[in-house]
Amino acid sequence: MKYKYTAVDNQGDQQKGYVRAESRRAALNVLKNADLKVKSLENRTSVSLLERITGLFNHVGAKDFVVFSRQLSTLIDSNVPLLKALKSISLQTENKHLALKTQVVMADVEGGSSLSEALSKHSDVFSKFYVNMVKAGEVSGNLQKTLNDLADNIEKNYDLTSKLRGAMYYPGFIFSAMIMVGFLMMSFVIPKLLEVLKDADVTLPLQTVILIAVSNFFANYWWAIGAAMIGAVVGLIYYLRTDDGKREYDQLILKVPIIKDILKNIYVARFAENLTSLLKSGLTINTALVITSDVIGNEVYRQVIREAAEEIKKGGKIADTFDKYDLFPPIVVQMLQVGESTGKISYSLSKITDFYAKEADNMVKNFSSLIEPIIMVLLAIGVGILVSAILLPIYQVATNI
Repeated sequence: MKYKYTAVDNQGDQQKGYVRAESRRAALNVLKNADLKVKSLENRTSVSLLERITGLFNHVGAKDFVVFSRQLSTLIDSNVPLLKALKSISLQTENKHLALKTQVVMADVEGGSSLSEALSKHSDVFSKFYVNMVKAGEVSGNLQKTLNDLADNIEKNYDLTSKLRGAMYYPGFIFSAMIMVGFLMMSFVIPKLLEVLKDADVTLPLQTVILIAVSNFFANYWWAIGAAMIGAVVGLIYYLRTDDGKREYDQLILKVPIIKDILKNIYVARFAENLTSLLKSGLTINTALVITSDVIGNEVYRQVIREAAEEIKKGGKIADTFDKYDLFPPIVVQMLQVGESTGKISYSLSKITDFYAKEADNMVKNFSSLIEPIIMVLLAIGVGILVSAILLPIYQVATNI
């Protein structure tokens, strides 16, 4: 539930805002823990459009999670009580959204909930992976080490995600810029260059005739074309956020030359890294695989890992199960087989993580050199068309004069 409050801080300054909590009492505890003296507290069940838009910017990044986990680990290792540790972190964190969530978690823990139970109520911030790791740490009695492992895991996943973005954003930016420049050229620049040719008493080549027709269309209907392009982008983004759209995109992206090799290395490294962390925390292989499938970041891999988990649950061997899928290279299967036979599956997975993370890093570094020839060829074709369609006819007209 959401509550609107008016309160006074320790300096006597009045503050107004909103707090989310399971009950009015929990909301009061959150504000009390934030050293605020509550003057009024109103239940707000409806959310305005402005509040929803503002909520889109309430993002907790990987860096915030790393700092949160390491600080909590250090405080617990120093025998600081959990509630005091959470309060200290909520006052220090720079991310206000995470600070508020931490205060709500404090109220739930103070009400008798375990830390993992309190975190699980905020799935928009704390993932299933994070909650299960904390739960495993609580059960094993080694929460401090689990939180440190979580911070390491988040850092490694962030590195892999950065590599993924680097692989996707660079060509996307280049081709988007080419489309935008082409649109502006065809709508405003080329029509002026072609005016001298429209009334010229010369036989124009086919490419010039086509270019004149296209440029006239762009010059007259540039607003409609621009609106259609924006609508197409918005529609595509909306579709990609649906289950069907995400699945089709994930299938398509794994077929794109060069890109697919980078992505497969990243997904295999992410699979091995998250599975290693979960197994080390004491979870069973089936539970660990299901949770890993949710954080892998690709629907194709997610479905395959879930199918593998079901088969392993029925008694299948780990290596033999993953050997059936082309998404996992032979070296991964062999390493899993060695780990399974020696009882050191976590060690084998950690080696897989190191190997494929380095492979992905090397491929991303070489990606620009791989794609630059393609970009140069496309630019050369575009320049060649413009030269043959504009400059040569203009030179012919000048020669006749």
